[in-house]
Amino acid sequence: MSFFSEVEKTIERAFRKWTERAFGPAQSDELLLVRRAILEEIEAKIQVIQRGQRLFPYNHLRVRLVSPEPDRRALFHAAFAQDRRLENDIRESLQGAGCALPAGFAVDVETAEEGPKGFEIAYAIRETPSIPAPAPALEPEPAPPPAPARLEIVRGKAARDTYTVDKTRTNIGRMQELTDSQHRIVRRNDIVFEEGGDDANATVSRAHAHIRFDRPSGQYRICDDESEFGTRIFREGRSIEVPAGNRRGERLCPADEIYVGRACLRFEQ
Repeated sequence: MSFFSEVEKTIERAFRKWTERAFGPAQSDELLLVRRAILEEIEAKIQVIQRGQRLFPYNHLRVRLVSPEPDRRALFHAAFAQDRRLENDIRESLQGAGCALPAGFAVDVETAEEGPKGFEIAYAIRETPSIPAPAPALEPEPAPPPAPARLEIVRGKAARDTYTVDKTRTNIGRMQELTDSQHRIVRRNDIVFEEGGDDANATVSRAHAHIRFDRPSGQYRICDDESEFGTRIFREGRSIEVPAGNRRGERLCPADEIYVGRACLRFEQ
């Protein structure tokens, strides 16, 4: 999975945890192998065009999972088709690899009793219907930009004592840049705890967590990126664990203390 690299590994760990809880370890291992094979085949369709830009040329995929056993087909449907789970994983993996998706991208998942292989993927390019432009009076107001927030380093050593948070996503980790096996950058951290800075810094993973701005609610939320020592919020005398790999994360409030491992930042807005 050379294109997906660290991004795909993070998504895969979340998939494994979910399937283990839902179906048990044995079924989880089997589903993970099927999912990995599907993504590897899709990776082979990525095209590299001018200036190294990556493009996925198809906007519609039909994934057919084959088994003569009804229970196994039901398992495939629950793991991949419900909530468009496989489509969401494919989207996030391709986008995380820096690959542009065509308009109208969609993935349909179906099961069948017979077929030449365990799964088949049909690739197609479908025309997307043109949508008439709304009347000027009905145009929605543009979403407001993130309200600036501030993070103060309380414990641990970073390049600065305070950081301004005014982007849609702010990455936190122990290295400025993360690369894959071919030395391609897969992530840049905005708040960097120095490598070897102190004992608290050693508990910060290289890709530990990120803060995202949720435009509909106007809130900042903290998400743990499958870190080794975890992320939690200390608020008004109580500790709130941030679930590992949960894309929604936890809401941040002024004066919250964010612990990434044993390092600590104070959130103010």
